[in-house]
Amino acid sequence: MTYPLDKLCIQAFKFNRRVRYAGVLDETGRLIAGGMRKGIPSMEPASENLRLMANLTIQIGTDKTWDQYFGKMQYTYVNREKLNVLTFYLGGKNVMLISAESDFDLDNMALLRDTVMTIYSTGIVPEKVKK
Repeated sequence: MTYPLDKLCIQAFKFNRRVRYAGVLDETGRLIAGGMRKGIPSMEPASENLRLMANLTIQIGTDKTWDQYFGKMQYTYVNREKLNVLTFYLGGKNVMLISAESDFDLDNMALLRDTVMTIYSTGIVPEKVKK
């Protein structure tokens, strides 16, 4: 059983109000579920969206070349001045991309990833997220 992707993104938003973006991308970098939290403006111009997703797709594809030596990628975490970004595989070829405010640290991101993966794989929504 896998949890519906659009609802999975909603659960990521429910996890914490500092989550700005929760989206699921296919192997081509196309957004197939989720997106920006309602009422939160994107930091980049809309004209850059395609380029950013293409860049992410290239990065993920490049990371896969190392799988034979180091094993599969668990997640990537990028800490920037204005926001933090987490990417990880959901299963198959889909990747989840989550961005949060800069004060949402690695420990919170790891807990969010574990929560999302639990919901995705079991369909069980932890009490903390249900609200």
